[in-house]
Amino acid sequence: MKKRQVNRLNKQGFTLVELLVAVAISLVVLSAVFFTFKSQHDSFLTQDQVSAMQQNVRAAMIMITRDIQMSGYYNNFDSYDRTMDWDDLSGSSDPDGTDEETIRPLIFAHDNIDDSPANGDNIKNGTDLIVIAKASDKGRSLAAGEYATGNTIDASLRDVDDLKRDKCGLLVKNDLSSADFFRVEEDSGVITLSPGRELQESYSEGDLIFRADVVIYYVDDDARNPCLRRKNLGNNEGAQVIAENIDNLQFRYLLDDGTWVSDPNNPPGTSGANVRAVEVSLLAKTAQTLRGYLDTNTYTMGGKNIGPFNDGYRRRLLASIVETRNIGLPR
Repeated sequence: MKKRQVNRLNKQGFTLVELLVAVAISLVVLSAVFFTFKSQHDSFLTQDQVSAMQQNVRAAMIMITRDIQMSGYYNNFDSYDRTMDWDDLSGSSDPDGTDEETIRPLIFAHDNIDDSPANGDNIKNGTDLIVIAKASDKGRSLAAGEYATGNTIDASLRDVDDLKRDKCGLLVKNDLSSADFFRVEEDSGVITLSPGRELQESYSEGDLIFRADVVIYYVDDDARNPCLRRKNLGNNEGAQVIAENIDNLQFRYLLDDGTWVSDPNNPPGTSGANVRAVEVSLLAKTAQTLRGYLDTNTYTMGGKNIGPFNDGYRRRLLASIVETRNIGLPR
């Protein structure tokens, strides 16, 4: 009889109270595990975005630095002003109010672009634009019988990186005493230059010809994802995206008299030929807003204060001073 009673008691299982206690403990443990996982996941996403942002802005800075260091490469020997649409802007969108600028082809800039609705230049308002001119690595010496003089450049010289319409070239004397920047206006045959754009020197066997680069950097006005773009006007290329999520781009220029200016062509009497170094400031942001974060920082770029943005994006400011190695070299 006792044996049957014991067996019956062993089959009774958990009580309702015991079950509720077990469920409550399980929920507490699961909640702790979930919040730990959520915290680590958010931290991973933040670090991933910050890491991508930093790599993005560093790669962009390397490219800009390389171009600035090469500014004036061989075209430093061209001491003449050249007239063309250097910034590739036209109409009311051009900050100086004209389609063309007359400058010495070295460094040209616009400070704080105004992209109001009437000025649809596709450049982010309040950012800077820089134009860098240099000889490319596509070049050779003129052979016997080849020539360039006045408004005429021998058709055989088109073989330098296929000098077609809207591409740019550079002729250089073999003793580096002078040079001539030019822009091609037709696709084939003898290259004929327009009145007012004639060569200042004559070139023949032993002199040099290069395709010229006219590199433009700017930030586009995409509201969600502003991108740093690079356009090589001298190679007739479209604008290429160099880095995404770039909030601002600012430049300052160190002149040969030791002063810093925001525009190398202002004050009057200065030009790209007076630039000895360029301060580049790039402000990048994460691709997405981050939970629980508010950016209240003010960023100093090129002597200007940018921000606070008061949004959920994390930002990194990268600044560098780049010496212009070729500008100002004696001829």
